[in-house]
Amino acid sequence: MASPVNSQATRGSPVALQYTKIDLTKLYLHQVFSGSATNQSGVIDANTATGLGQAAVNNWAIYDGIGSGAKLVAHAQGMHIFAGNWHNWFTILFDDGRFKGSTLQIMGSSFGESNQWAIVGGTGELIMAQGVIQRKNLDNTGDKKIQELTTDGYCLWKAPTPTKMGPWGGRGGTLNEMAGKSQRLESVTISYFNVLESLSFSYIDEDGQIRTAGPWGGPIAKSMSKPIVKTIKFGPSEFVKGLSGTGNSTMNVICAFKIITNVATYGPFGHETPTTTSFNATVPDDKTVVGFFAHDQVSLISMIGVYTI
Repeated sequence: MASPVNSQATRGSPVALQYTKIDLTKLYLHQVFSGSATNQSGVIDANTATGLGQAAVNNWAIYDGIGSGAKLVAHAQGMHIFAGNWHNWFTILFDDGRFKGSTLQIMGSSFGESNQWAIVGGTGELIMAQGVIQRKNLDNTGDKKIQELTTDGYCLWKAPTPTKMGPWGGRGGTLNEMAGKSQRLESVTISYFNVLESLSFSYIDEDGQIRTAGPWGGPIAKSMSKPIVKTIKFGPSEFVKGLSGTGNSTMNVICAFKIITNVATYGPFGHETPTTTSFNATVPDDKTVVGFFAHDQVSLISMIGVYTI
Protein backbone atom coordinates (compact mmCIF):
# COMPACT_ATOMS: atom_id res chain seq x y z
CA MET A 1 0.00 0.00 0.00
CA ALA A 2 1.44 3.41 -1.02
CA SER A 3 2.23 5.85 1.77
CA PRO A 4 -0.23 8.79 1.93
CA VAL A 5 1.13 12.30 1.33
CA ASN A 6 -0.41 15.11 3.39
CA SER A 7 -1.91 18.12 1.62
CA GLN A 8 -3.59 21.27 2.85
CA ALA A 9 -7.24 20.72 3.81
CA THR A 10 -10.00 23.16 3.00
CA ARG A 11 -11.45 25.18 5.89
CA GLY A 12 -13.87 23.09 7.92
CA SER A 13 -12.39 19.72 6.93
CA PRO A 14 -11.75 17.59 10.03
CA VAL A 15 -8.48 16.14 8.70
CA ALA A 16 -5.85 16.96 6.09
CA LEU A 17 -6.55 15.47 2.68
CA GLN A 18 -4.32 12.52 1.90
CA TYR A 19 -3.00 11.65 -1.53
CA THR A 20 -1.39 8.51 -2.88
CA LYS A 21 0.79 8.06 -5.95
CA ILE A 22 -0.85 6.73 -9.09
CA ASP A 23 1.01 3.54 -9.97
CA LEU A 24 0.49 3.14 -13.72
CA THR A 25 3.49 2.46 -15.95
CA LYS A 26 4.00 1.24 -19.48
CA LEU A 27 0.49 1.42 -20.85
CA TYR A 28 0.30 1.30 -24.64
CA LEU A 29 -2.21 3.40 -26.57
CA HIS A 30 -3.12 2.04 -30.02
CA GLN A 31 -4.37 4.70 -32.45
CA VAL A 32 -5.74 3.14 -35.67
CA PHE A 33 -6.35 5.68 -38.45
CA SER A 34 -8.12 3.54 -41.07
CA GLY A 35 -9.25 0.06 -42.03
CA SER A 36 -11.74 -2.30 -40.39
CA ALA A 37 -10.18 -1.81 -36.93
CA THR A 38 -10.16 1.99 -37.00
CA ASN A 39 -10.88 3.54 -33.59
CA GLN A 40 -11.29 7.19 -34.55
CA SER A 41 -13.49 9.13 -36.93
CA GLY A 42 -13.17 12.60 -38.48
CA VAL A 43 -16.06 14.98 -37.77
CA ILE A 44 -14.64 18.24 -39.22
CA ASP A 45 -12.38 18.52 -42.27
CA ALA A 46 -9.38 20.83 -42.27
CA ASN A 47 -9.69 24.28 -43.83
CA THR A 48 -8.15 23.97 -47.30
CA ALA A 49 -6.41 27.35 -47.06
CA THR A 50 -4.87 27.05 -43.60
CA GLY A 51 -4.93 23.33 -42.85
CA LEU A 52 -6.42 24.20 -39.46
CA GLY A 53 -9.65 23.04 -37.86
CA GLN A 54 -9.55 19.29 -38.48
CA ALA A 55 -11.30 17.40 -35.66
CA ALA A 56 -11.94 13.75 -34.86
CA VAL A 57 -13.53 11.67 -32.12
CA ASN A 58 -11.59 8.74 -30.72
CA ASN A 59 -12.07 5.50 -28.83
CA TRP A 60 -8.41 4.46 -28.72
CA ALA A 61 -7.54 1.11 -27.14
CA ILE A 62 -4.98 0.94 -24.31
CA TYR A 63 -3.11 -2.33 -23.58
CA ASP A 64 -0.73 -3.44 -20.83
CA GLY A 65 1.89 -4.53 -23.38
CA ILE A 66 2.79 -4.49 -27.05
CA GLY A 67 3.04 -8.22 -27.83
CA SER A 68 0.34 -10.60 -29.00
CA GLY A 69 -0.44 -11.55 -25.39
CA ALA A 70 -1.11 -7.98 -24.27
CA LYS A 71 -4.37 -7.40 -22.40
CA LEU A 72 -6.85 -4.64 -23.21
CA VAL A 73 -7.16 -2.62 -19.99
CA ALA A 74 -8.70 0.74 -20.97
CA HIS A 75 -10.03 3.03 -23.69
CA ALA A 76 -9.20 6.68 -24.39
CA GLN A 77 -12.56 8.20 -25.34
CA GLY A 78 -12.88 11.82 -26.46
CA MET A 79 -11.68 14.03 -29.28
CA HIS A 80 -8.59 15.60 -30.84
CA ILE A 81 -8.33 18.80 -32.92
CA PHE A 82 -5.57 20.01 -35.23
CA ALA A 83 -4.57 23.63 -34.63
CA GLY A 84 -0.88 23.68 -35.45
CA ASN A 85 -0.45 20.55 -33.35
CA TRP A 86 -2.95 17.87 -32.36
CA HIS A 87 -4.74 18.86 -29.15
CA ASN A 88 -6.41 16.09 -27.14
CA TRP A 89 -9.32 16.03 -24.67
CA PHE A 90 -10.33 12.56 -23.57
CA THR A 91 -11.24 10.23 -20.70
CA ILE A 92 -9.25 7.10 -20.00
CA LEU A 93 -11.88 4.58 -18.89
CA PHE A 94 -10.39 1.46 -17.28
CA ASP A 95 -12.14 -1.75 -18.35
CA ASP A 96 -10.12 -4.32 -16.40
CA GLY A 97 -7.84 -4.82 -13.41
CA ARG A 98 -7.63 -2.98 -10.11
CA PHE A 99 -8.91 0.31 -11.58
CA LYS A 100 -11.90 -1.16 -13.45
CA GLY A 101 -14.65 1.46 -13.68
CA SER A 102 -12.31 4.31 -12.70
CA THR A 103 -11.34 7.16 -15.03
CA LEU A 104 -8.60 9.70 -15.69
CA GLN A 105 -9.36 13.00 -17.40
CA ILE A 106 -6.59 13.94 -19.87
CA MET A 107 -5.79 17.01 -21.95
CA GLY A 108 -2.73 18.19 -23.87
CA SER A 109 -0.97 18.58 -27.19
CA SER A 110 0.97 15.94 -29.12
CA PHE A 111 4.21 17.16 -30.66
CA GLY A 112 7.54 15.52 -31.40
CA GLU A 113 8.39 11.98 -30.45
CA SER A 114 7.74 12.53 -26.74
CA ASN A 115 5.94 15.04 -24.54
CA GLN A 116 3.53 15.27 -21.62
CA TRP A 117 -0.24 15.35 -21.26
CA ALA A 118 -1.90 16.80 -18.18
CA ILE A 119 -4.01 14.70 -15.79
CA VAL A 120 -6.75 17.11 -14.74
CA GLY A 121 -9.11 14.86 -12.79
CA GLY A 122 -10.29 11.36 -12.09
CA THR A 123 -13.05 9.22 -10.59
CA GLY A 124 -13.44 5.95 -8.70
CA GLU A 125 -10.12 4.65 -7.36
CA LEU A 126 -8.46 7.63 -9.09
CA ILE A 127 -10.70 10.36 -7.65
CA MET A 128 -9.30 13.94 -7.79
CA ALA A 129 -6.27 12.78 -9.82
CA GLN A 130 -3.65 15.33 -10.86
CA GLY A 131 -0.25 15.12 -12.53
CA VAL A 132 1.06 14.28 -15.99
CA ILE A 133 1.27 11.40 -18.44
CA GLN A 134 4.56 11.02 -20.28
CA ARG A 135 3.77 10.14 -23.91
CA LYS A 136 6.33 8.46 -26.16
CA ASN A 137 5.93 7.35 -29.78
CA LEU A 138 6.97 3.72 -30.28
CA ASP A 139 5.60 2.91 -33.74
CA ASN A 140 4.04 5.08 -36.44
CA THR A 141 3.75 2.96 -39.56
CA GLY A 142 0.93 2.31 -41.97
CA ASP A 143 -2.49 3.02 -40.51
CA LYS A 144 -1.47 2.62 -36.85
CA LYS A 145 0.43 4.49 -34.15
CA ILE A 146 1.47 3.00 -30.78
CA GLN A 147 2.32 5.35 -27.91
CA GLU A 148 3.76 4.37 -24.53
CA LEU A 149 2.12 6.11 -21.56
CA THR A 150 3.65 6.48 -18.09
CA THR A 151 1.87 8.34 -15.29
CA ASP A 152 3.46 10.69 -12.77
CA GLY A 153 0.68 11.89 -10.50
CA TYR A 154 -1.41 11.54 -7.37
CA CYS A 155 -5.03 10.92 -6.51
CA LEU A 156 -7.08 11.29 -3.34
CA TRP A 157 -6.28 8.40 -1.00
CA LYS A 158 -9.32 6.27 -0.20
CA ALA A 159 -9.07 4.16 2.92
CA PRO A 160 -9.36 0.48 1.94
CA THR A 161 -12.20 -1.44 3.54
CA PRO A 162 -10.89 -4.20 5.83
CA THR A 163 -12.00 -7.73 5.01
CA LYS A 164 -12.65 -10.59 7.44
CA MET A 165 -10.76 -13.84 7.94
CA GLY A 166 -12.08 -16.45 10.35
CA PRO A 167 -13.37 -16.89 12.97
CA TRP A 168 -11.55 -19.75 14.69
CA GLY A 169 -11.76 -21.41 18.11
CA GLY A 170 -14.95 -22.80 19.66
CA ARG A 171 -18.44 -22.05 18.34
CA GLY A 172 -21.42 -19.76 18.98
CA GLY A 173 -21.59 -16.62 21.08
CA THR A 174 -22.39 -12.95 20.49
CA LEU A 175 -20.51 -11.21 17.67
CA ASN A 176 -18.41 -8.13 18.55
CA GLU A 177 -16.94 -5.93 15.79
CA MET A 178 -14.83 -2.77 15.63
CA ALA A 179 -16.20 0.53 14.31
CA GLY A 180 -14.87 2.40 11.27
CA LYS A 181 -12.10 1.32 8.90
CA SER A 182 -8.93 0.41 10.75
CA GLN A 183 -5.75 1.14 8.79
CA ARG A 184 -3.22 0.00 11.39
CA LEU A 185 -3.23 -2.09 14.57
CA GLU A 186 -1.48 -0.27 17.42
CA SER A 187 -1.82 -2.54 20.48
CA VAL A 188 -3.67 -5.57 21.87
CA THR A 189 -4.62 -6.30 25.49
CA ILE A 190 -5.39 -9.91 26.41
CA SER A 191 -6.87 -11.24 29.64
CA TYR A 192 -6.55 -14.99 30.20
CA PHE A 193 -6.07 -17.80 32.71
CA ASN A 194 -6.54 -21.39 31.43
CA VAL A 195 -8.61 -19.99 28.54
CA LEU A 196 -8.97 -16.62 26.81
CA GLU A 197 -11.18 -14.38 28.94
CA SER A 198 -11.26 -10.99 27.16
CA LEU A 199 -9.69 -9.01 24.35
CA SER A 200 -9.36 -5.31 23.52
CA PHE A 201 -7.21 -3.42 21.02
CA SER A 202 -6.39 0.06 19.74
CA TYR A 203 -6.12 1.00 16.08
CA ILE A 204 -5.80 3.96 13.70
CA ASP A 205 -8.93 4.59 11.64
CA GLU A 206 -9.40 6.10 8.16
CA ASP A 207 -9.28 9.63 9.60
CA GLY A 208 -5.98 9.04 11.37
CA GLN A 209 -7.63 8.87 14.80
CA ILE A 210 -6.72 6.30 17.46
CA ARG A 211 -9.75 4.25 18.48
CA THR A 212 -10.30 1.38 20.94
CA ALA A 213 -12.46 -1.73 20.57
CA GLY A 214 -13.48 -3.89 23.53
CA PRO A 215 -12.89 -5.29 25.97
CA TRP A 216 -14.97 -8.19 24.69
CA GLY A 217 -15.67 -11.15 26.95
CA GLY A 218 -14.93 -11.10 30.76
CA PRO A 219 -14.82 -10.36 33.50
CA ILE A 220 -15.47 -13.85 34.76
CA ALA A 221 -17.20 -14.67 38.05
CA LYS A 222 -15.42 -13.26 41.09
CA SER A 223 -15.04 -16.78 42.50
CA MET A 224 -12.62 -17.61 39.69
CA SER A 225 -8.89 -16.95 39.96
CA LYS A 226 -7.61 -13.53 38.90
CA PRO A 227 -6.68 -13.57 35.18
CA ILE A 228 -3.32 -12.60 33.70
CA VAL A 229 -3.41 -9.40 31.65
CA LYS A 230 -0.89 -8.75 28.87
CA THR A 231 -0.62 -5.72 26.57
CA ILE A 232 1.34 -5.88 23.30
CA LYS A 233 2.36 -2.55 21.72
CA PHE A 234 3.49 -2.98 18.14
CA GLY A 235 6.49 -1.10 16.78
CA PRO A 236 6.14 1.45 13.94
CA SER A 237 7.37 -1.08 11.36
CA GLU A 238 5.78 -4.14 12.97
CA PHE A 239 2.72 -5.76 11.39
CA VAL A 240 0.54 -8.66 12.49
CA LYS A 241 0.64 -11.44 9.90
CA GLY A 242 -1.35 -14.21 11.56
CA LEU A 243 -2.78 -16.08 14.54
CA SER A 244 -2.42 -19.63 15.81
CA GLY A 245 -3.92 -21.44 18.75
CA THR A 246 -6.37 -24.02 19.99
CA GLY A 247 -10.11 -24.01 20.57
CA ASN A 248 -12.63 -26.27 22.28
CA SER A 249 -15.96 -26.55 20.48
CA THR A 250 -17.51 -28.51 23.34
CA MET A 251 -16.79 -25.86 25.97
CA ASN A 252 -17.04 -23.09 23.31
CA VAL A 253 -13.81 -21.39 24.34
CA ILE A 254 -10.39 -20.49 22.96
CA CYS A 255 -7.93 -22.37 25.11
CA ALA A 256 -4.83 -20.52 23.92
CA PHE A 257 -3.58 -18.44 21.04
CA LYS A 258 -0.50 -16.67 19.67
CA ILE A 259 -0.10 -13.44 17.71
CA ILE A 260 2.48 -13.63 14.92
CA THR A 261 4.09 -10.48 13.46
CA ASN A 262 6.89 -9.83 10.97
CA VAL A 263 9.13 -9.30 14.00
CA ALA A 264 8.10 -11.74 16.75
CA THR A 265 5.60 -14.32 18.03
CA TYR A 266 3.65 -13.37 21.18
CA GLY A 267 2.13 -16.02 23.45
CA PRO A 268 0.72 -18.55 23.92
CA PHE A 269 -1.94 -16.80 25.98
CA GLY A 270 -3.90 -19.49 27.83
CA HIS A 271 -3.28 -23.19 28.23
CA GLU A 272 -2.68 -25.44 25.22
CA THR A 273 -3.95 -29.00 25.53
CA PRO A 274 -3.72 -31.92 23.08
CA THR A 275 -7.49 -32.59 23.21
CA THR A 276 -8.43 -29.31 21.52
CA THR A 277 -8.67 -28.34 17.85
CA SER A 278 -5.79 -26.23 16.57
CA PHE A 279 -5.93 -23.35 14.09
CA ASN A 280 -3.18 -21.57 12.20
CA ALA A 281 -4.14 -18.54 10.10
CA THR A 282 -1.61 -16.59 8.03
CA VAL A 283 -2.67 -13.60 5.90
CA PRO A 284 -1.39 -13.24 2.31
CA ASP A 285 1.99 -11.55 1.81
CA ASP A 286 0.39 -8.35 0.52
CA LYS A 287 -2.02 -8.10 3.50
CA THR A 288 -1.70 -7.20 7.17
CA VAL A 289 -3.98 -7.61 10.19
CA VAL A 290 -5.53 -4.29 11.26
CA GLY A 291 -8.08 -5.46 13.83
CA PHE A 292 -10.08 -8.29 15.36
CA PHE A 293 -13.66 -9.44 15.72
CA ALA A 294 -14.74 -11.95 18.35
CA HIS A 295 -17.67 -13.98 19.66
CA ASP A 296 -18.14 -14.14 23.42
CA GLN A 297 -20.45 -16.03 25.75
CA VAL A 298 -20.56 -16.63 29.50
CA SER A 299 -17.86 -13.95 29.95
CA LEU A 300 -15.32 -15.79 27.77
CA ILE A 301 -14.12 -15.46 24.16
CA SER A 302 -15.51 -18.36 22.16
CA MET A 303 -14.19 -17.48 18.68
CA ILE A 304 -11.77 -14.93 17.21
CA GLY A 305 -11.18 -13.59 13.69
CA VAL A 306 -9.19 -10.81 12.05
CA TYR A 307 -9.67 -7.86 9.70
CA THR A 308 -7.04 -7.40 6.98
CA ILE A 309 -6.16 -4.79 4.35
